[in-house]
Formats: sequence, structure tokens, C-alpha cells
Amino acid sequence: MPKDWKLARKHFRLKSLNGRFVKLNRFENRINERELRKYCMRCSPVHVYFSVLDWLFPERVGKKCKANRALPISGEYVIDIDSYLLHQWHRHRLSKSWNVCNECLEAAKFLTIEACFALEKYYSNVSVVFSGKNGFHIHVHDFKVRDWTRYKWNNPIKSHEVARFKFTKTLSFDFSTRKIEGSS
Repeated sequence: MPKDWKLARKHFRLKSLNGRFVKLNRFENRINERELRKYCMRCSPVHVYFSVLDWLFPERVGKKCKANRALPISGEYVIDIDSYLLHQWHRHRLSKSWNVCNECLEAAKFLTIEACFALEKYYSNVSVVFSGKNGFHIHVHDFKVRDWTRYKWNNPIKSHEVARFKFTKTLSFDFSTRKIEGSS
């Protein structure tokens, strides 16, 4: 687990075998790596999700109307690149041991590398994580809201939303121009 992830500031949910979501921070305010491992061993979840944002009070994270009480203090910028978004429908050739379409995974890998090239213009502290059988997540650890917008203390969630929106637009423009330059 990357050291940049402040687990005690993340909001966690587990997806159980029956499809229900269990909010871990309701039972325990701060979760560390050892406690998370204990929950996973006991519950055997299908998935473990955690928030991109770091929260002052992760136990208060809930519905959007109440989330301002949780107070986001920082957070990563995450790009999710999944292979099923890359192609029109095609006949997937799945490997026997992994149940993964190598063609889709190669396409996701290519896009991930291209996105990392576009990102390095702005940030250097980046991690790439395999996200299952469909693709990759790119985590930008040193993303700062103030790099992209004014931080409003009276509405911190909106500040994070605006900063991420502005960076996404900038990054998508850089990515599209890079693709055009690369194809010529």
C-alpha cells in the first residue's frame, strides 16, 4: 500500500457477497492497514472501496447533503482506465488462467501510458494500480485544489469538485492534442 495513502483519513466501504455495502467508518472512526486487513479477512468482501478524498471526519461521510460536515482536507486525483471503454464490441480472447482479454488489457495499458505522459506535465508523484481484469487506475498523489481553483472554506466539497473538473478539462485537451501529434 503506497505510503501516500492516509488510510485514517479515507472513507471505506466493503461490498459483501450478497451485494450489500457495509460502511466501515460507521463502526470505527479511523482505520489503519491492520484493521482493514482484519475486516477483509472476517467479511471476505467482493470489493473494497475507499474515497479519493482525505476527510477530517471520515465517519461523517454520507449523503451529499450531509457530506460538508465531514470536511475534505485533501485528496488524490484518480483516472480510471478500463478496457471495455476502449473498443467497439469484439470477440474477446480470454486467457485460460486469468480470464482476461489480452487485447483489451494491452489497449488499456497503452492508454494508461499515454495518460501518464500527459500527466507528467503537471505532477510527478503518480502511481499506477491494476484495477482487476479491466484496466488500471492512475493515482495522482500530489494533486492540490489550490493549483486549479480558489479554495472556499465555506464549501470545501465544491472547491474539490471545481478543481477536479478544471484539471480534467485541461488534461483531456492535452491528451487529445498528444494523440493528434502522435498520429501524424
